[in-house]
Amino acid sequence: IGQGATSRVYLAERGGDRQTLVLKVIDVAHVKEPQVLQRFVREAQLVAAVDSPYVVKFLEHGFTEDYGYIAMEFFTRGDLKQRIEHGVSVNDAINYMLHIAYGLCAIHAVGIVHRDLKPGNIMFRSDDSLALADFGISKRLDETSELTRAGSVLGTPNYISPEQALGQAVDQRSDLYSAGVIFFEMLTGRKPYRAESAAALVYQHVHADLPELPDPVRHFQPLIDLLLAKDPAQRLGSAEDLIDALLSIARAHPQPR
Repeated sequence: IGQGATSRVYLAERGGDRQTLVLKVIDVAHVKEPQVLQRFVREAQLVAAVDSPYVVKFLEHGFTEDYGYIAMEFFTRGDLKQRIEHGVSVNDAINYMLHIAYGLCAIHAVGIVHRDLKPGNIMFRSDDSLALADFGISKRLDETSELTRAGSVLGTPNYISPEQALGQAVDQRSDLYSAGVIFFEMLTGRKPYRAESAAALVYQHVHADLPELPDPVRHFQPLIDLLLAKDPAQRLGSAEDLIDALLSIARAHPQPR
Protein backbone atom coordinates (compact mmCIF):
# COMPACT_ATOMS: atom_id res chain seq x y z
CA ILE A 1 0.00 0.00 0.00
CA GLY A 2 3.04 2.30 0.01
CA GLN A 3 6.74 2.55 -0.67
CA GLY A 4 9.47 4.82 0.67
CA ALA A 5 13.11 5.21 -0.21
CA THR A 6 14.14 2.25 1.95
CA SER A 7 10.99 0.38 2.92
CA ARG A 8 7.67 -0.96 1.69
CA VAL A 9 4.36 -0.90 3.53
CA TYR A 10 1.89 -3.77 3.26
CA LEU A 11 -1.64 -4.38 4.40
CA ALA A 12 -1.47 -7.71 6.26
CA GLU A 13 -3.44 -10.09 8.39
CA ARG A 14 -1.96 -11.62 11.52
CA GLY A 15 -2.39 -15.39 11.48
CA GLY A 16 -3.08 -15.86 15.17
CA ASP A 17 -6.10 -13.58 15.55
CA ARG A 18 -6.90 -12.44 11.98
CA GLN A 19 -6.22 -8.83 12.95
CA THR A 20 -5.69 -6.49 10.00
CA LEU A 21 -2.50 -4.50 10.42
CA VAL A 22 0.11 -2.49 8.58
CA LEU A 23 3.48 -4.12 8.07
CA LYS A 24 6.45 -1.90 7.29
CA VAL A 25 9.28 -3.97 5.84
CA ILE A 26 12.89 -3.14 5.01
CA ASP A 27 15.07 -5.42 2.88
CA VAL A 28 18.22 -5.74 4.97
CA ALA A 29 20.29 -7.19 2.13
CA HIS A 30 19.77 -4.11 -0.04
CA VAL A 31 20.52 -1.52 2.63
CA LYS A 32 23.92 -0.07 1.81
CA GLU A 33 24.05 2.48 4.64
CA PRO A 34 23.97 1.28 8.28
CA GLN A 35 22.20 4.52 9.28
CA VAL A 36 19.12 3.51 7.28
CA LEU A 37 18.75 0.28 9.23
CA GLN A 38 19.43 2.03 12.52
CA ARG A 39 16.74 4.62 11.77
CA PHE A 40 14.27 1.86 10.93
CA VAL A 41 14.95 0.09 14.25
CA ARG A 42 14.70 3.33 16.16
CA GLU A 43 11.29 4.12 14.66
CA ALA A 44 9.98 0.92 16.26
CA GLN A 45 11.57 1.78 19.57
CA LEU A 46 10.12 5.29 19.57
CA VAL A 47 6.58 4.18 18.74
CA ALA A 48 6.76 1.42 21.35
CA ALA A 49 7.61 4.01 24.02
CA VAL A 50 4.25 5.79 23.67
CA ASP A 51 0.90 4.57 24.95
CA SER A 52 -1.78 7.02 23.84
CA PRO A 53 -5.00 6.78 21.82
CA TYR A 54 -3.70 9.78 19.85
CA VAL A 55 -0.57 7.97 18.64
CA VAL A 56 -0.38 4.98 16.29
CA LYS A 57 -0.56 1.67 18.16
CA PHE A 58 2.61 -0.35 17.87
CA LEU A 59 2.15 -4.14 17.75
CA GLU A 60 5.59 -5.67 17.35
CA HIS A 61 8.90 -5.44 15.50
CA GLY A 62 11.79 -7.71 14.70
CA PHE A 63 14.16 -9.13 12.11
CA THR A 64 14.36 -12.22 9.95
CA GLU A 65 17.52 -13.17 8.06
CA ASP A 66 16.54 -10.94 5.16
CA TYR A 67 14.08 -8.38 6.49
CA GLY A 68 13.33 -6.00 9.32
CA TYR A 69 9.69 -5.32 10.09
CA ILE A 70 7.41 -3.10 12.15
CA ALA A 71 3.77 -4.08 12.67
CA MET A 72 1.32 -1.26 13.46
CA GLU A 73 -2.42 -0.72 13.55
CA PHE A 74 -4.28 -0.20 10.28
CA PHE A 75 -6.25 3.01 9.77
CA THR A 76 -9.41 2.46 7.75
CA ARG A 77 -10.46 6.07 7.17
CA GLY A 78 -7.44 7.60 5.54
CA ASP A 79 -5.49 10.67 6.54
CA LEU A 80 -5.99 14.36 7.24
CA LYS A 81 -4.52 15.31 3.86
CA GLN A 82 -7.51 13.76 2.11
CA ARG A 83 -9.94 15.56 4.41
CA ILE A 84 -8.33 18.95 3.87
CA GLU A 85 -8.60 18.44 0.10
CA HIS A 86 -12.37 18.00 0.53
CA GLY A 87 -12.73 20.91 2.97
CA VAL A 88 -12.72 20.93 6.77
CA SER A 89 -15.28 22.84 8.85
CA VAL A 90 -14.10 25.21 11.57
CA ASN A 91 -15.52 22.91 14.25
CA ASP A 92 -13.72 19.92 12.78
CA ALA A 93 -10.50 21.95 12.47
CA ILE A 94 -10.67 22.77 16.19
CA ASN A 95 -11.44 19.17 17.10
CA TYR A 96 -8.67 17.74 14.94
CA MET A 97 -6.19 20.30 16.26
CA LEU A 98 -7.05 19.42 19.86
CA HIS A 99 -6.48 15.74 19.18
CA ILE A 100 -3.21 16.44 17.36
CA ALA A 101 -2.14 18.43 20.43
CA TYR A 102 -3.06 15.51 22.71
CA GLY A 103 -0.85 13.29 20.57
CA LEU A 104 1.99 15.80 20.79
CA CYS A 105 1.56 15.90 24.58
CA ALA A 106 2.03 12.14 24.65
CA ILE A 107 5.18 11.98 22.53
CA HIS A 108 6.76 15.09 24.06
CA ALA A 109 6.16 13.65 27.55
CA VAL A 110 8.54 10.78 26.73
CA GLY A 111 11.05 13.09 25.08
CA ILE A 112 10.19 12.52 21.41
CA VAL A 113 10.07 15.26 18.78
CA HIS A 114 8.16 14.10 15.68
CA ARG A 115 9.96 16.39 13.18
CA ASP A 116 7.72 15.44 10.24
CA LEU A 117 4.23 16.40 11.40
CA LYS A 118 1.99 16.87 8.35
CA PRO A 119 -1.57 15.97 7.27
CA GLY A 120 -0.38 12.79 5.55
CA ASN A 121 0.96 11.53 8.89
CA ILE A 122 -2.29 12.14 10.80
CA MET A 123 -4.48 9.06 10.41
CA PHE A 124 -8.13 8.20 11.14
CA ARG A 125 -9.52 4.98 12.60
CA SER A 126 -12.92 3.45 11.82
CA ASP A 127 -14.46 5.33 14.79
CA ASP A 128 -13.06 8.60 13.33
CA SER A 129 -10.53 9.05 16.13
CA LEU A 130 -7.16 10.28 14.90
CA ALA A 131 -3.58 9.37 15.71
CA LEU A 132 -0.12 10.66 14.86
CA ALA A 133 1.85 8.22 12.71
CA ASP A 134 5.14 7.83 10.81
CA PHE A 135 7.99 8.36 13.25
CA GLY A 136 10.70 7.63 10.69
CA ILE A 137 12.74 10.79 11.38
CA SER A 138 11.66 11.45 14.94
CA LYS A 139 14.26 12.21 17.56
CA ARG A 140 14.60 11.81 21.29
CA LEU A 141 15.52 15.07 23.01
CA ASP A 142 18.25 13.28 25.01
CA GLU A 143 19.65 11.53 21.95
CA THR A 144 23.22 11.96 20.80
CA SER A 145 22.84 9.75 17.72
CA GLU A 146 24.27 10.95 14.44
CA LEU A 147 21.10 9.83 12.65
CA THR A 148 19.23 13.09 13.14
CA ARG A 149 21.95 15.39 14.42
CA ALA A 150 21.78 19.17 14.21
CA GLY A 151 23.10 20.23 10.82
CA SER A 152 21.05 17.69 8.89
CA VAL A 153 17.78 18.79 7.36
CA LEU A 154 15.00 16.20 7.29
CA GLY A 155 11.30 16.88 7.00
CA THR A 156 8.68 18.08 4.54
CA PRO A 157 9.25 21.62 3.16
CA ASN A 158 5.59 22.70 3.42
CA TYR A 159 5.51 22.03 7.17
CA ILE A 160 9.12 22.45 8.29
CA SER A 161 10.01 24.85 11.10
CA PRO A 162 12.57 27.60 10.44
CA GLU A 163 15.08 26.11 12.89
CA GLN A 164 14.75 22.64 11.37
CA ALA A 165 15.11 24.08 7.87
CA LEU A 166 18.35 25.77 8.96
CA GLY A 167 19.72 22.51 10.39
CA GLN A 168 19.64 23.82 13.94
CA ALA A 169 18.75 21.85 17.07
CA VAL A 170 15.00 21.33 17.47
CA ASP A 171 12.70 20.66 20.41
CA GLN A 172 8.94 20.29 20.88
CA ARG A 173 8.36 23.84 19.62
CA SER A 174 9.34 22.68 16.12
CA ASP A 175 6.36 20.29 16.16
CA LEU A 176 4.15 23.17 17.32
CA TYR A 177 5.24 25.18 14.27
CA SER A 178 4.24 22.29 12.00
CA ALA A 179 0.92 22.05 13.87
CA GLY A 180 0.38 25.76 13.17
CA VAL A 181 0.89 25.20 9.44
CA ILE A 182 -1.63 22.35 9.54
CA PHE A 183 -4.16 24.44 11.47
CA PHE A 184 -3.82 27.32 8.99
CA GLU A 185 -4.36 24.88 6.13
CA MET A 186 -7.45 23.37 7.77
CA LEU A 187 -8.97 26.82 8.36
CA THR A 188 -8.27 28.18 4.87
CA GLY A 189 -7.91 25.18 2.57
CA ARG A 190 -4.47 26.41 1.49
CA LYS A 191 -0.93 26.32 2.80
CA PRO A 192 0.47 29.49 4.40
CA TYR A 193 3.51 29.54 2.11
CA ARG A 194 3.73 28.50 -1.53
CA ALA A 195 6.70 28.51 -3.89
CA GLU A 196 7.99 26.90 -7.08
CA SER A 197 10.84 25.02 -5.38
CA ALA A 198 11.66 23.43 -2.05
CA ALA A 199 14.47 25.94 -1.51
CA ALA A 200 12.15 28.90 -2.10
CA LEU A 201 9.58 27.38 0.23
CA VAL A 202 12.14 26.90 2.99
CA TYR A 203 13.24 30.52 2.50
CA GLN A 204 9.67 31.68 3.16
CA HIS A 205 9.41 29.65 6.37
CA VAL A 206 12.58 31.35 7.57
CA HIS A 207 12.05 34.91 6.29
CA ALA A 208 8.50 35.61 5.03
CA ASP A 209 5.92 37.61 6.99
CA LEU A 210 3.46 35.64 9.09
CA PRO A 211 0.45 34.52 7.03
CA GLU A 212 -2.92 36.18 7.64
CA LEU A 213 -6.21 34.39 8.05
CA PRO A 214 -9.34 35.57 6.19
CA ASP A 215 -12.00 37.50 8.11
CA PRO A 216 -14.36 34.58 8.99
CA VAL A 217 -11.62 32.91 11.04
CA ARG A 218 -9.60 36.00 11.96
CA HIS A 219 -10.16 35.33 15.67
CA PHE A 220 -7.61 32.50 15.40
CA GLN A 221 -4.89 34.90 14.16
CA PRO A 222 -3.26 35.42 17.59
CA LEU A 223 -2.87 31.64 17.91
CA ILE A 224 -1.46 31.30 14.38
CA ASP A 225 1.02 34.08 15.22
CA LEU A 226 2.15 32.20 18.34
CA LEU A 227 2.49 28.90 16.52
CA LEU A 228 4.26 30.24 13.43
CA ALA A 229 6.67 32.64 15.15
CA LYS A 230 10.04 32.40 13.40
CA ASP A 231 11.94 32.39 16.69
CA PRO A 232 11.10 29.33 18.83
CA ALA A 233 11.44 31.52 21.92
CA GLN A 234 8.45 33.57 20.71
CA ARG A 235 6.35 30.48 20.03
CA LEU A 236 3.96 28.61 22.32
CA GLY A 237 6.08 26.54 24.66
CA SER A 238 4.15 23.29 24.81
CA ALA A 239 1.29 21.26 23.38
CA GLU A 240 -0.56 21.88 26.65
CA ASP A 241 -0.35 25.61 25.92
CA LEU A 242 -1.83 24.93 22.48
CA ILE A 243 -4.76 23.03 24.03
CA ASP A 244 -5.45 25.86 26.50
CA ALA A 245 -5.31 28.51 23.76
CA LEU A 246 -7.58 26.54 21.42
CA LEU A 247 -10.21 25.93 24.09
CA SER A 248 -10.12 29.57 25.17
CA ILE A 249 -10.71 30.84 21.62
CA ALA A 250 -13.39 28.22 20.94
CA ARG A 251 -15.29 29.28 24.08
CA ALA A 252 -15.03 32.96 23.16
CA HIS A 253 -16.14 32.38 19.56
CA PRO A 254 -18.56 29.42 19.50
CA GLN A 255 -19.27 28.07 16.03
CA PRO A 256 -22.74 27.08 14.79
CA ARG A 257 -23.06 23.30 14.41
